[in-house]
Amino acid sequence: MKNILILNAIIWAIVILVASSLVGDHENYQILIGVIAVGFTLQNGFSYTLLKQKESK
Repeated sequence: MKNILILNAIIWAIVILVASSLVGDHENYQILIGVIAVGFTLQNGFSYTLLKQKESK
């Protein structure tokens, strides 16, 4: 379970870096990064919950 969560975090970090390099000079850059951060938080929470449930079965 831990490896999946770490891999997930690495993928999201790459997405944030790519997005920041592509739209870093755009006026809505901070909003995009905020939305990506919220998306990561939600997806990480859901993944943790599902993996925890699967592990307990």
